[in-house]
Amino acid sequence: MLHQRFKFKGERIVKFLDIYAAIGFVENPFGVFALRPDEQGERLMVGRDEDIQTVAQRLHKHGKITCLDGHVGVGKTSLVNVAAYKCFKAYLAGETPQLIIPSLNSYQLKKDGNVDQFCQEVFQGVAQTLLKFASNLSHFDLPEGLSLPQLNAWLNSPMVQHLNGQAGGGLSFGVAGLASVSASGSLSESSQVNQSAGFSQSGFEALVRRWLDEIFAVQGNGGVVCIIDNVELLETGAAARRMLEALRDKLFNVNGLRWVFCGANGVIHSLASSPRLTAFLSEPLEVSNIHPSALQELIEARIREFSTNPEKAETDLPIEIDDLKDLYLLVNSNLRDLLSLADAFCEYCGNTRQPLSSKEKRARFEKWLHKATHEKYQALQSRISEKAWAVLDIAMSRQFNGTFGVGDYSSFNSNSTVAFEQTTFSKWIRDLVKLGLLSKSIDDGQADDDGFNRDVFSVTANGALVHYARRKKSESYSVAPQADWMRRVHH
Repeated sequence: MLHQRFKFKGERIVKFLDIYAAIGFVENPFGVFALRPDEQGERLMVGRDEDIQTVAQRLHKHGKITCLDGHVGVGKTSLVNVAAYKCFKAYLAGETPQLIIPSLNSYQLKKDGNVDQFCQEVFQGVAQTLLKFASNLSHFDLPEGLSLPQLNAWLNSPMVQHLNGQAGGGLSFGVAGLASVSASGSLSESSQVNQSAGFSQSGFEALVRRWLDEIFAVQGNGGVVCIIDNVELLETGAAARRMLEALRDKLFNVNGLRWVFCGANGVIHSLASSPRLTAFLSEPLEVSNIHPSALQELIEARIREFSTNPEKAETDLPIEIDDLKDLYLLVNSNLRDLLSLADAFCEYCGNTRQPLSSKEKRARFEKWLHKATHEKYQALQSRISEKAWAVLDIAMSRQFNGTFGVGDYSSFNSNSTVAFEQTTFSKWIRDLVKLGLLSKSIDDGQADDDGFNRDVFSVTANGALVHYARRKKSESYSVAPQADWMRRVHH
């Protein structure tokens, strides 16, 4: 059913109609989410063939943590998920001797987080992953007295099966306050409501470790892929190093786990300065934005996946693929930002009774883009020095493509129609960062005296939209040539 009627406050009737369902989509084609490690994720992954091959090769390398660095929203987690799924399929097809299992979850470190709590979260996630792929593990001989159904009951049911018996092999652990489980002996089952927090930390961890040892009996013959995502959220490279160093001996050398670190703003490179981590880390893989030439195929893949009538869906969508291509370049080729803005535009359009022509779609898109960008610019225009906008304008020129360092001061000065000193250059950068128009790389505490010389800055989506508004009003201070999309917009 595409819409329903609801009554409230007397006789008033309100009709709700999902804009995508109205044109035959079962899901928002512009949804922002990490691709899952499954067939759908594989179908939606476009323009990453070389990156997938590189990540897959690194996942097969025992003893090294795979490291990915790239801008926020570039698709690092999706890349790892799909690469791990391809590795898993390759094992099932007999194309590799290593069993690589994609994890159902990714993990995120918290500032001042509890190390033991994080370890428990990881081992529970690994257990859930083993349950998910139980049918593929049925030929492995699990330790006596331990079975996937019993672990499934403990993790996912209010009723938990407890094994009670006399320990005969030395290893014994318990469900806190209720029962004990032993590796061997006379066993019997009883059902009780799972009112405890579950196995004690050491007991549950021991169970999962034993399963991993059994499944991945030889070190280096595979593992469950565990992703630590958004490492940059720890705010500083030093904080990330401290947290990961604390986890090193607890998690990173566990047999049967293959680790991946994903971070932005240079935090992954900062980790390499830790003597306790260097030996574990692979050379960071720089994940760049999907090339604009692959964008049409990517959008068409989403239309095929989520539309009940793909041939008609592209016509029914309120936005043209060519306009999506322009918008992609406008936001510095950031896919997450593009999808979010495309969804915002479709919401702006609302429900249209009949498909619009390409010309009508284009006119509506330009009207929306003008309104969205100029409102952002007007809200910030008085909050920063007029000449300070030169930094944003030049950063968006073809020479820098939205990313630069303070060491580029001379190039900035030569490409500006206004002159400024290096001290004001640094101040204006700080102002743009505070307003969310620039993002700064991780400050690892090792910068020079001015605190900026080691830093790298990137123009955010908001910064790109504001810059667009400035170029439309011919207020740019850059003398660099305009990008192709700006020339087309002005014509």
